[in-house]
Amino acid sequence: MSKASPILVTRALESGADGAVPVQVGRHNLQKRRWRAVADDGTELAVTLPDAVADGAFLDGGARCFRVVQEPEEVVVIALPGTAELAAKIGWYLGNRHIPVEVREDEIVVEAFPTLTDSLRRIGIGYSERMDVLRCGPHSSGHRH
Repeated sequence: MSKASPILVTRALESGADGAVPVQVGRHNLQKRRWRAVADDGTELAVTLPDAVADGAFLDGGARCFRVVQEPEEVVVIALPGTAELAAKIGWYLGNRHIPVEVREDEIVVEAFPTLTDSLRRIGIGYSERMDVLRCGPHSSGHRH
């Protein structure tokens, strides 16, 4: 028995349909226009789009519709500081390292990596770690020196 070819997806939809099949996709792939994934029902997808899509997007799979579900990842969470001095220290540190951030109502969320947590601990910035969906732009998005 031969293996079925992946469904080629070349278009995102404005809205989805009831029964759209979820497809789990990592954040780094969502920042690309071309990627492959396997939907929750086992369907293989080869995605090539004019623009990157985000969590919750719907993909046109011809006779079927797929819903993008961004995979959780390990993140570092820094509580929003209570003092201007600590806010400046955090802003300087994350900005100087060009780390993409997501600022939420009461916390800053960034991708977890060992050198980050080692540095935060060393310079006295409190943090916690957890699995979460990180919604931040790519590193170089709109960046200039």
